[in-house]
Amino acid sequence: MATQRNKEIFLGGLRKLFEEQWQVDVLLKAGNSDECASISAHKLVLASRSMVLKKMMESDELKSSSKLETVTFSEMKHEELEALVEFMYSVDGSISSQSLKKHVRSLYLAADKYEIPHLRDLCRMHLISSLNSANALNILELAQIPFDKALNDAAFTTIKNNISTIASSAEFKLFVVNHPDLSVEIMKASLIRPRTAASCHYCGKDIFPLLKVGTFMSYVLVFAMVTQNNKEIFLSGLKKLFKEQWQPDVLLKAGNSDKGATISAHKLVLASRSVVLKKIMESDEFKASSKLETVTFSEMKHEELEALVEFMYCVDGSICLESLKKHVGSLYLAADKYEIPHLRDLCRNQLKSSLNSSNALNTFELAQIPFDKALNDAAFTTIKNNINTIANSAEFKLFVVNNPYLSVEIMKAFLVQPNSYCCGYCVKTISFSERLQMVLPKKPMHVLVSLRNCVDVHLMLAMVQISTYWHIEG
Repeated sequence: MATQRNKEIFLGGLRKLFEEQWQVDVLLKAGNSDECASISAHKLVLASRSMVLKKMMESDELKSSSKLETVTFSEMKHEELEALVEFMYSVDGSISSQSLKKHVRSLYLAADKYEIPHLRDLCRMHLISSLNSANALNILELAQIPFDKALNDAAFTTIKNNISTIASSAEFKLFVVNHPDLSVEIMKASLIRPRTAASCHYCGKDIFPLLKVGTFMSYVLVFAMVTQNNKEIFLSGLKKLFKEQWQPDVLLKAGNSDKGATISAHKLVLASRSVVLKKIMESDEFKASSKLETVTFSEMKHEELEALVEFMYCVDGSICLESLKKHVGSLYLAADKYEIPHLRDLCRNQLKSSLNSSNALNTFELAQIPFDKALNDAAFTTIKNNINTIANSAEFKLFVVNNPYLSVEIMKAFLVQPNSYCCGYCVKTISFSERLQMVLPKKPMHVLVSLRNCVDVHLMLAMVQISTYWHIEG
């Protein structure tokens, strides 16, 4: 539940910055708006969603201006423009059903004018699903600018099926005057019944329905594929602009990078993904500077930073599995430092799924900065289950020196076991006291000798606690 919430926060970052009006750099105005009634937005988001708006943002007028320039959508009303901008900032490429229902015609025309195919798909589907005898003529007219075969065919079919009602309406008389060519097509389709080649020779009934259904399903499948592709293009716009290096406004540098080895990125994207980076971008140094400022990630290598930035621009909150496996430790620490909970969730899942006797100590240590209970418990369990292998490794000796407190916890968990054991050779049940006599010195003097060999005072304390417990048990 928390993991899903973290993902939603991550993906909803851009929309949150829009609601906060964080460092907006362009004004949008509808045709019917007052001079002061404009919508503040971000060039980067508009350019990532629309090819036409991207070209506008690249104009010399908008690029060179020091003040907020205004883009006017003369064909739209203010409320319609608000619905369009809200869609531009959507997390998953969806749009409010209420907005779609209320402004579908205007949004359909805007989607065509500003080249937003995914929005056109959504509007088309809504128009087709709402077709009836009352609106079929208007939708048929709409499907001609420019010609939209799927919408045209759906509207035409509705008109044919309801021709008696439609032909008697006042709307049809007006339609005939404005669209004589379409009116002729409607009349021809309603008067001339098409001959079916696949009709029965004896009874005359149509035996072609299955092929019709098959053809229709093929059409639906192709249409669905195109629609899905348009959605992917819409959502991946930011990533595309990053690859094109479209108007970057910040440089990122790793700790081990050469002076010129930087990654160009966009403040808006970084601020939308990380609270810490957002605060950095809000500093006076960044806001006042006219040149590209550099953020140094001193704790990261260049390759690790590349993986982090690639994740920042991801469409659906996922990360390349190869990058995750290769840089999981570094990304986990970066997720904590820069407050990116969703990335921390992904790293935690990868670390837990890859736990084994070789990496359990490192993962256990990682889970303490800061304390991560889920990862800590998973690593601790793996260590307990593989204690014989781990305790004899060189890594464990180093771990004991660097992490005495954690080592004590491991020893306590290993030695304080259930009340009885089963011998692996003779299947004889061994009591807890007998088990302690096997693993601990039998006399206090031996305990003291053992204590002298301890590498750390905390381990000495642990040995004292354990030997005391053995002595009490008798």
